[in-house]
Amino acid sequence: MYWGFITWYLFVIYSRSYGHLYVGNPPPFRVDEDVTFLIMPLNGDPNASPPVGQQPFPCKGYQVDLDGAGGEPVAQWTAGQDVTFSLFDSTRTTGATMNKVGAGHSGGSCQVAFSYDKGKTWVVVHSWEGNCPRVATPGGVTNVYSPDQSYTFTIPEDFPTGHKVIFAWAWINASGNREYYMSCSSVSIKGTGSGTTITPAGPPLLIANLDPIRSECYTNQETSVIYPQKYIGDTVVERAPVALGLQSFPASDPNGCGSDNLAILKALQSPVS
Repeated sequence: MYWGFITWYLFVIYSRSYGHLYVGNPPPFRVDEDVTFLIMPLNGDPNASPPVGQQPFPCKGYQVDLDGAGGEPVAQWTAGQDVTFSLFDSTRTTGATMNKVGAGHSGGSCQVAFSYDKGKTWVVVHSWEGNCPRVATPGGVTNVYSPDQSYTFTIPEDFPTGHKVIFAWAWINASGNREYYMSCSSVSIKGTGSGTTITPAGPPLLIANLDPIRSECYTNQETSVIYPQKYIGDTVVERAPVALGLQSFPASDPNGCGSDNLAILKALQSPVS
């Protein structure tokens, strides 16, 4: 029992001390601000000084920067192209120079999505079920990252051209506090047509573990969510061969927990103290 408490205590302390993860490449909105805010989940951080409450969905509200110089695209991608993004931690680096003990929360499940209309609607293009982000010892409770934090996916061939398109990475962690992480970057996409601000059709993002929808849209402790069909459609899903507690999304009405639910979006638009 004593050693169980020590293990839990160290897990919590390392989670607070070493921070979490964000998409460092391509650089996110407000990349030069205090890294505490970059790595913070949308849930906020009650242990920050001063404490920070829940941040707005999507993108912690940072998508408002699209209307200024901070919203200029930081990457130029092409429909049909394989692209790679990398996760950074509080060191602002990825790979071998990351914290030796981080806050990997035993991995979990992740999705990447795009919005052409400043975050009003989203389309998922790729999902990772289990061991995302990658941890050193998948299948167990751990905060230690794998040094390999680069992930590759294909931009759909039929995607239209868009300028200042939001690229988002969303992570539902497997262990620790029930949280929801989201990191957003501005990119341009060269595709079909001359340009649009209409998000292509496709599966919406799954949203979970945020107030005030937490009681309906949640994940269980020490589980890696398997996304309901609505949130993956016919897109690519990579399921880890070894992961902590792969489990179907437990909500009684999973179809109501998506970025296409206007009532949810309205409820999540404002910060929660």
